[in-house]
Amino acid sequence: MGLKSKIANRMLNSKLSSVIREKKVFNLDLAKSAGILWGYDQLEAFNRLEKELRNNEIKTTGLCYFPDKKAVIPEGVSGFTRKQTSWVEIPDTDLTKEFILQKFDILIDLTSQKYFPMVYVTASSEATFKIGHSGNSVNYFDWNIEFSEQPEADQLADQILYYLKRINKTTIE
Repeated sequence: MGLKSKIANRMLNSKLSSVIREKKVFNLDLAKSAGILWGYDQLEAFNRLEKELRNNEIKTTGLCYFPDKKAVIPEGVSGFTRKQTSWVEIPDTDLTKEFILQKFDILIDLTSQKYFPMVYVTASSEATFKIGHSGNSVNYFDWNIEFSEQPEADQLADQILYYLKRINKTTIE
């Protein structure tokens, strides 16, 4: 781990001591709101997941990350670029700060924690229930989806929906 990563992780850990959140397991029947973290190359999986959540009357908010400093964020997409992060890649926009402070019932991370800015948002989020795939990185999820290899976004979305439909159910469909 390089010096930049060590500093970024130390800054994240110091921030986590001030994050206060209630932890509770939500499923698709109980949740009223969800935040979805996704990467620039995961639009199809994001749209499918968002549609499924909205069909269950869950208010969704997405936050997309574009790792290219010169990326242009398409109209209609809420997101930020690497250029909008600090030198240690901590997101530094009002959009990310507002997203982190929203008390979502569920936070879904489709990024598989590849990029530190998304790890930072996941870890700092005040969401009640966090779900995603951390792979080999530090796990900030309440429910971690396991895969033998790095999953594609659509595979991860399928598994997340599968579990969100079934956890805390008294009967299995």
